[in-house]
Amino acid sequence: MTGTPADAAAMLRDAARRRPDSRALIVLDRTGAEVESVTYAELEARVRAAAAGLAARTVPGSRALLVHPTGVDFFVGFFACAYAGLIGVPVPYPHAATGGVERLAGIAKDADPALILTDADFAAQRYDLPGEVTVLDPAATAPPGWEPVPVGPDTPLFLQYTSGSTSAPKGAVITHGNVVANFTEVADVLDAHHVDFTVVSWLPLYHDMGLGQVLTAIRAAGTVVLIPPAAFLMRPAVWPEAVSRYRGYVSSAPNFAYDLCAARTPAATIAELDLSSWKWLLNGAEPVRHDTFTRFAAAFAPAGFSPAGFMPSYGLAEATLYVSGRRDPGPLRYVDLDAEALERGTLTPAGDAPARRIVSCGAPARNLDVVVCDPETGAVLDADEIGEIRVAGPSVAAGYWQQPEATAARFGHGVDAAHLRTGDLGFFRDGELYVLGRADDLIIIDGRNIFPQDVERTVDGCHPGLAAGRSAAFALERSGETVLGIAVETARGGAAGSETERRARAEMVAAVRRGVAEEHQAPVGAVVLLRPGGLPRTTSGKVQRRATRARHLDGTLKTW
Repeated sequence: MTGTPADAAAMLRDAARRRPDSRALIVLDRTGAEVESVTYAELEARVRAAAAGLAARTVPGSRALLVHPTGVDFFVGFFACAYAGLIGVPVPYPHAATGGVERLAGIAKDADPALILTDADFAAQRYDLPGEVTVLDPAATAPPGWEPVPVGPDTPLFLQYTSGSTSAPKGAVITHGNVVANFTEVADVLDAHHVDFTVVSWLPLYHDMGLGQVLTAIRAAGTVVLIPPAAFLMRPAVWPEAVSRYRGYVSSAPNFAYDLCAARTPAATIAELDLSSWKWLLNGAEPVRHDTFTRFAAAFAPAGFSPAGFMPSYGLAEATLYVSGRRDPGPLRYVDLDAEALERGTLTPAGDAPARRIVSCGAPARNLDVVVCDPETGAVLDADEIGEIRVAGPSVAAGYWQQPEATAARFGHGVDAAHLRTGDLGFFRDGELYVLGRADDLIIIDGRNIFPQDVERTVDGCHPGLAAGRSAAFALERSGETVLGIAVETARGGAAGSETERRARAEMVAAVRRGVAEEHQAPVGAVVLLRPGGLPRTTSGKVQRRATRARHLDGTLKTW
């Protein structure tokens, strides 16, 4: 790879210089048809023109909301902010039916943008938001001799609003230096400079994982094939079809996407695919499930897919994205631990006892210091000791936008007062990181630490009428005692009032109660059946357990 760029704007300029006529972005619809594409030279010219206009109307450091559906315009706006010295704020494109307007309004209030970069459809809605609505002109040109606004590694590039899996969204301040450091490391890990680097992604561009895939490709001067998230959810086969057609090299997705794709891609479709180019599949949104990879590999083996490319990884928005991941293709590394001992906080081989299989998330990034600490004292723990994962290095964000108390609570902890508190529990073994889950998701019953992921995995196998990977376990209080609450989606809809459906759902509830009680020896206080799509999730597909609990208590879950 060429020398390290000085800032994010230089990443795009470098790619345009190296591969001006190569396509940078290709956008597909749900059928897989191309609806838009742009070369690096075209993208850089559009960015330069847009940035010149923005710089003439604002001052460096102003915020600009990026309100675009999946497409080229999003990245024109993103890099125009980088060129103009503005702080981009990627946000969901709002749809009243999905509650996106409310989330957008909350982000806009926090970020206080000077500009809203968007399309004509959004501009026509006239939402009551701060900032001047601006639709960029694709035919604009930059004045002769115009140059980007100078920035440094500590200059904020964008605000990554966290997905809110356990708390209200906050804007992590991601700097130019954070982006260059993180995605240079990712590109090196993926060997991007030695291959025809093509990313195929359906993830939302306003989320760290979706945006990060594209920035990695631009750092490597590669090509990105973009699929709108709704297109994938409606027809998951569009993802592997695009990998086959464009010879995709790498993709990232959360656990549920692999299960969904394996379950809903017809065998006849798989037989027509060639997935031999698909070297890396990253999974890092939740603790990785070994059985998810097994099902996916079995489903797509007829298309030439090799399971050696699975890359369990770990990351978070406050560290820009990537923290750890495997580096060499091969069999997945995992440990089978005694589930009861794990509940007591010790790592004991499973033997004949009920086991929990924990998949390794690989070695830490080479430019980061990743440690496991005692959550209370901050003391660094030895290998095979469970504690809080903490991270320091050039990828760690500068804090939360205008939230000093939240910043102080998360940033600047550890033996050298430089580490980020991730809030995730894990341990090291043989130099690799194993992630157990969120510390504040733990369910403590009779002094036992019950990980909700374990309960949810049990729920998956309780009844064929339940949707795999679509449940949330959380703590409830009943008569002064802690019990389990479980919310789970059914696999399909049906006539809610029919006697047949009522009996079927009663059987599902009974099966969940029986299965969880037998495997976890824990009291189940409530089992709630949700309609398909009714489980609260973050933008990256993570289960929102605290939100599920809150909505259960206030009666707003989408139940049958």
